[in-house]
Amino acid sequence: MAKPTGFYRLSLPAVETLTPETARALAYRTGDLDLPGVTSLTPEAAAALAPHRGYLSLCGLSSLTTDVATALARHSGHLCLSGLTELTPEVARALARQAGRLSLPGLPAVSVATARAIASHRGTSLTLAGLTRLPADIAEALAAHRGTLILPRLAELPADTAAALARHAGPLTLDGLGTLSIEAAAALATHDGTLTLPGLSVLPPGVAAALAAHQSTLSLPGIHLLTADVAAAFALHRGVLCLPSVASLSAAAAEALAMHRGGLVLSGLTTLGPNAARALAGHDGEIDLYTLAQSAALDSVELARLLTAKIRLLSLPKVLRLDATDAVAIADTLARSSGSVSLPNLKAASPATVAALLAGGNVAIPPLDDIEMLVEPSAGEPLVQGDVGGD
Repeated sequence: MAKPTGFYRLSLPAVETLTPETARALAYRTGDLDLPGVTSLTPEAAAALAPHRGYLSLCGLSSLTTDVATALARHSGHLCLSGLTELTPEVARALARQAGRLSLPGLPAVSVATARAIASHRGTSLTLAGLTRLPADIAEALAAHRGTLILPRLAELPADTAAALARHAGPLTLDGLGTLSIEAAAALATHDGTLTLPGLSVLPPGVAAALAAHQSTLSLPGIHLLTADVAAAFALHRGVLCLPSVASLSAAAAEALAMHRGGLVLSGLTTLGPNAARALAGHDGEIDLYTLAQSAALDSVELARLLTAKIRLLSLPKVLRLDATDAVAIADTLARSSGSVSLPNLKAASPATVAALLAGGNVAIPPLDDIEMLVEPSAGEPLVQGDVGGD
């Protein structure tokens, strides 16, 4: 079962005990390993299991001795111990030697001493999903952690707790916050690292203005609608601004974002009008427009100009037809790009549109025999299917 033939999940819920020999065999696998029925481990079995690579879940362990914690800390993948509801400073200090991702979602609270001990964790991330409240002194202790600190269930964030967490030097993720005061936002904005706030779905302009003072990567994946006043507040942000769930932008919001100085992640944009595209093209920085590039509609010169300006290796796999009234101008914009453009599935276009696509030598399209040639439109009319005699 443990042979590493691929990355998959192996769950053995009926296994209650592990001998060192069995643990050593299971550790040979590279996929996820779930052993929820194991309620106790000897130090020898824990040491044999530790070389496992991948996600290791031992949710049946409700307590750990220091020896077992020391052995498990040699696991360098993702170690999840969701059954632990209490943690002594000594055991926390032993677990903190783990060099990968450590998840302790069952802890409803920790003491200052335990927080200080677990904050010495040297791995890539520490997740404490059981904490719903965080006093400032505990936050101060956890702030010493140097990896990614993830607190997924904090329901509230007082300003003093936010100020303490802002002293954390690594990436900080606070999933559970549905609201944020201006004071707490201003405190978090002093954080010097990636700040991710997935729970915020509605952002008052005052809170946005406070967060805009943050000078590193600010990620707000819960924001679906970006109003012009909130966009204007974010225009003052001077780091990478991630808004991956925003599906559309008004022209006013795009004009405001165009003044932002730093990278923009708008990977969820599905539609963008010509005025908004024109405004966004004036942004002086990189923009992630992944979903927009996967759209089937390439219906304006402004959109073509934006995509070619921001994506150097532009692939438009879902564009099947170039039949808008200004299709030739769109094709000309693509051909004038300083990067390369690919329309791998183009099925229909007019001869003039195809000629414009090929003029710059940087646009790849299917063989001409595979493209249906459309009749050139009169002014104000869309292209239509028809025969176009000649070569």
